[in-house]
Amino acid sequence: MPDALNVILIQIDSLNRHFLPMYGSTTSYAPNLAAFARQATVFKQHYTGSLPCMPARREIWTGTEELWWRGWGPLEPWDQTIAYLAGRNGITTNLITDHYHLFEWGSHSYPYDYAGYTFIRGHEYDNWRTDPVAVIPDWAHQMVARMGDAAHIYLRNAQGMVEEAEFFGPRVMQATSDWLDRNWNQPQFFLHVDCFDVHEPFHIPEPYRSLYTDDDYRRYSPWPRYGRVDEGAAAISADELAWVQAQFAGKLTMVDTWLARVFDRLDKYRLWERTCVIMTTDHGHYLGEHGWIGKPDAPLYHTLCHIPLLVWHPYARPHGDDTDALTQTVDLYATVLDLLGVPLPETRNIHSRSFVPVLLGERHTHRDHVLYGYNNQSIGITAGDWTLLRDHDGHAAQPYAYTHQVDQVLGRSLWMRAERPSRYPKLEAGYFLPGVDMQVWKTPTSVNQPRVPRTPRPDLLFNNSEDSGQEHNVATERADLVARLTMIVREHMEAVGAPVEQRLRLRIEE
Repeated sequence: MPDALNVILIQIDSLNRHFLPMYGSTTSYAPNLAAFARQATVFKQHYTGSLPCMPARREIWTGTEELWWRGWGPLEPWDQTIAYLAGRNGITTNLITDHYHLFEWGSHSYPYDYAGYTFIRGHEYDNWRTDPVAVIPDWAHQMVARMGDAAHIYLRNAQGMVEEAEFFGPRVMQATSDWLDRNWNQPQFFLHVDCFDVHEPFHIPEPYRSLYTDDDYRRYSPWPRYGRVDEGAAAISADELAWVQAQFAGKLTMVDTWLARVFDRLDKYRLWERTCVIMTTDHGHYLGEHGWIGKPDAPLYHTLCHIPLLVWHPYARPHGDDTDALTQTVDLYATVLDLLGVPLPETRNIHSRSFVPVLLGERHTHRDHVLYGYNNQSIGITAGDWTLLRDHDGHAAQPYAYTHQVDQVLGRSLWMRAERPSRYPKLEAGYFLPGVDMQVWKTPTSVNQPRVPRTPRPDLLFNNSEDSGQEHNVATERADLVARLTMIVREHMEAVGAPVEQRLRLRIEE
């Protein structure tokens, strides 16, 4: 076996595990992913870490479990990204993406370490085109009525998209194929493909729009609001919910169709023999499960946090096998560096572990627990057959973000169209981050986005082997397991050096 391989890491945003055939779905058509899975290692117990989009990406880029210290934000000055380290070792690096959050104020700097990158503009809220929309198309009337300014931004960007090849997912996969045509014979490369589809809006052309439904698309919005499906602004009828689920499935099939072009290039240039291909996502997306839609302030059910991971390794033993090894998003960092033959930096703020030994059959376990959640919000922990979901207590302690860049906090407010601040809040500088020999700002996170604290929801405890749908909460009956999992959370937080206010907010200690 050679010391190092090429690596292609493909992220398909918001990809629901339970829509994929290799994880048991019989309702969605994804033949190329299914064929890939038959030769790849299918990870059955892979989970998110820091949520949502950008926190997940910082985990992948830098190996840092960041949910304890900050939320949505840019790379930090001390971060040693995969692309940075690979480039210093003479490896060609490239990023292909339509994920516009990588470039906006408050979450910038992610592409800059790559030797090259392709940015396909216009998805979701991307502030790209200003050309007026002369006529609102029939598929968008409901979207405009419900989403307002957001819908107009998307329509300005998407006007002219008619043919399948003009849509975002196809353009990302075509750009990936084109890059391989030009670069397949590089001595070694790391190609990172970050595809924002299958993220909403669920706007797709025919035949995908009608592939899973014969309902009249003009009745519905392809961009549902986040929240409860049965109340408030997100309320949605059963018919519309079924239609939205069909659009999600249709977008998945469209991306899968164009993914075939990438696989074709791997065949054409015999890259499978010297390339590891990783397929995964950042998180799932509620489509009515447990009464929720989107990524709202909901318990962190497996719909959102139990995610797909498929890995082709040319020397895996055996090919096409499944593994029950417990892994999570942050582990991609160490794994990719391991595959590239690049040493892992020895710093305390890197929490990633390579699962290459699992791929090679040298080990059948990886972690004894995984912990995931939103900064200053709810968490989940899965260990063995059990998952505990714990809500945060917003009354317990002031939330902070610990960062070198204050725009991580204030810039996010601006992106959310909040009022531009006339002054910075009172900040405290200090050596607050374990493993980082640099002062950072301790910034109150509620100054520009105040939230009214609510009473925390009760703990939820589920037996994963007997209740995969997480329908039966047994927290009251199994107080002993709640206590044991809480202790694991406490020990984990102590090990990584999480701030004390996090333990207070999560009721880990009084």
